[in-house]
Amino acid sequence: MHIMNVIIPALSFCVIAAKDGPTFLGTSTNVTVVEGRDATLTCKVENLHKYKVAWLRVDTQTILTIGPHVITKNHRVSLTRGDPQAWALTLRDARLADGGHYMCQVNTEPMITQTHNLQVLVPPDIVDSGSSEVMVRENENVTLHCSASGTPQPSITWRREDSMDIHVGLRNTSKWSGAWLNLSSVPRQMTGAFLCIATNGVPPSVSKRILLHVLCKPSARAAHKMIGGYLGDSAALLCEVEALPTPTVYWTHIDGNRLQYGAKYQASIKSQGYKHTATLKVNNVSREDIGAYYCHVENPLGIASEDITLYTLVTTSTTSATTQVDTTVEVTAVTTAHPYVELELKENEPEQFSEEDNYVVVLSQHQMQNLDLSPSS
Repeated sequence: MHIMNVIIPALSFCVIAAKDGPTFLGTSTNVTVVEGRDATLTCKVENLHKYKVAWLRVDTQTILTIGPHVITKNHRVSLTRGDPQAWALTLRDARLADGGHYMCQVNTEPMITQTHNLQVLVPPDIVDSGSSEVMVRENENVTLHCSASGTPQPSITWRREDSMDIHVGLRNTSKWSGAWLNLSSVPRQMTGAFLCIATNGVPPSVSKRILLHVLCKPSARAAHKMIGGYLGDSAALLCEVEALPTPTVYWTHIDGNRLQYGAKYQASIKSQGYKHTATLKVNNVSREDIGAYYCHVENPLGIASEDITLYTLVTTSTTSATTQVDTTVEVTAVTTAHPYVELELKENEPEQFSEEDNYVVVLSQHQMQNLDLSPSS
């Protein structure tokens, strides 16, 4: 009995002593912060008494703080005590290298510790590992590559800037995932800008623009094979061209000689990618201007040509006479001319011109009144 009385008080003293010692409130935490922002790790201790709290960087075994004092020379580290039981470690302007484990410890015997983890997220960034312009010959293969850094590791998605489908293998798709984009037997229609987009859930997403040039030999097509215009007016001949690099375009007439540009002939070309529109404007159309014109296209990969026929339109006039007391009045019908008219040559048309006027269409007054002369589209 006496022994039991001695033992029980001793046990009671041990329990009370253990209860009154320092303990942590809460558990370990995982804190996530975006690079460049401030990160705070909080450790709460009750019944601290005479003991001290210290923060350490686990992987480098670096002591950061002891009690209320900052030990490290890192000016971005600070300690705040808004709550008497809280010891908040703050890292300003967090960097990727700050990520890792941090230990809050109390110098009891034995020592007690609590470990907190800091994860620093980094927005994606394109790794510029190649040219922003790529050239390939038509029907050959080409590979586009794009990579990015960031935490977590970004994913790569490819899209076309014009939202058209991408032809990969036997598939047509609006987007493609992966750092490598392999294109086979590339057609000229693939000419354009491709966007490499990197995302990892940390805004903002970033992209790189890669311009693909598909080199192709020229082709030419007439917007209209026959163009009609009235004598004295102007006529425009349009030649639709596909070629890359941008081709040289020149025009010839029936005699095969290059036209000399000036007041009579004016040539221009508008380009967008591999598509071009070449225009020849013939001013003050005369009978010498009728006949076939040839649009010649050249680039280092080949040549092409297309012919366009220019013909003229004329109208007949009718007169009527009224006799009234020795006075004669002559009335001439006037018809309004519409330039750039395209018509079909009809059989059995009354011939009022010689054989040399093969490209002249004659319209009577009645035909002009019943003819829709709106320009062709």
